[in-house]
Formats: sequence, structure tokens, C-alpha cells
Amino acid sequence: MQRIDEVYESLRERVFQAEFKPNEMITEREICDRYSVSRVTAGEALHRLCHEGHLTAYPRTGYMVTALTPSDMTRLKRLRMALETLVVRVLCAECQDEQLRSLYGLIAEDPNTVERPSAANRRFHVGLARLTCDPYLIDAVENVLGAASRVEQYVSPEKQATWQDCHKGIVDALCARDAELAVRLMTEDLNQR
Repeated sequence: MQRIDEVYESLRERVFQAEFKPNEMITEREICDRYSVSRVTAGEALHRLCHEGHLTAYPRTGYMVTALTPSDMTRLKRLRMALETLVVRVLCAECQDEQLRSLYGLIAEDPNTVERPSAANRRFHVGLARLTCDPYLIDAVENVLGAASRVEQYVSPEKQATWQDCHKGIVDALCARDAELAVRLMTEDLNQR
């Protein structure tokens, strides 16, 4: 069971980091070879991701990374907006100044050096959530961001390049303890998608 959990967690993280593209096929054989596990172990890990909606099973063919519909994208955006504006309000109210300043370390200095902007974007937003120290909020944000990573692959590189500036503005507002500005900037950031 532990090995299944390890493979599942690794695959889930790879999906969340946008290493797989929407509609990309993954086979049990690939997973068996990559992780040196049995077909049963690979299949169980893949089925968990299907159950969560990240993959779709195609018998005797493999598993496809689920593409999101426009309606899915709207729902995810609405949920992200609720969760992440709550995160910035919690951070403004509860975090120490030093903790808030540490968020600057999550922003890439030069957006052109970011290998996968969606991975850097996810790292920033998950970092905000983790700073709340609220396990329920962290888990909810991580799950929504994982699903949203498939949305971000549809965002133009030009828009992705502006994410770092948005992130800096959010951290500046948090450090100034301006919750309303942080919420407004988070809303603008999320509306870019």
C-alpha cells in the first residue's frame, strides 16, 4: 500500500506541475517502467487519479489527462477566488512581518528564466496558503491549484510573463497590511486566466 501511495503522490504532483498536457495519454506500462512497480500498483495509482477527475481511463489504451471544459474552468476560478482571497485576509491578520517578507523568495527575479511559468505560479500560490498554517485551507488550495494547472496551459505566454509582477504586488500589499489591496490584486491576478 505504501508503494501505491508513493506512485500516486508522484503522479499527482506531476499532473499538478503540468508535466503532462491535457489529453496526453499515460500507460500503465510507462508507470511500471518509470517507478519499477507492478501493473497492479501502477493501475491503482492511476485509478485514484481517475477517481479525482485528473485522468480519464480508456480500457486497453491507457489514461488521458482530463481536459477541462469551459464550465469546469469557471467553477475552478470561482473556487480559487474564494479560497485565495481568504488566504490573503488570513495572512494580513495573522502573520508576522518576517513571514510575509519571506514570500518575496517565491517570486522569480527574472520571469524569462522560469522554465514552466505554471509551476512557478503554483509554487507562489501554494506558498501563500502554507503560510496560513491552516491544514484545511492548505489542502483545499493545493487541490484546486492542481486542477487549475490544466487551465493555465491555455494561458498565453505573454500573460504568464505578467504573473510575477502581480505576485510582487500581492506581497507588497501583504507587507503593508493592506488586506483590501491584497484582495483586489489577487482578484486581478486570478482574472487574468
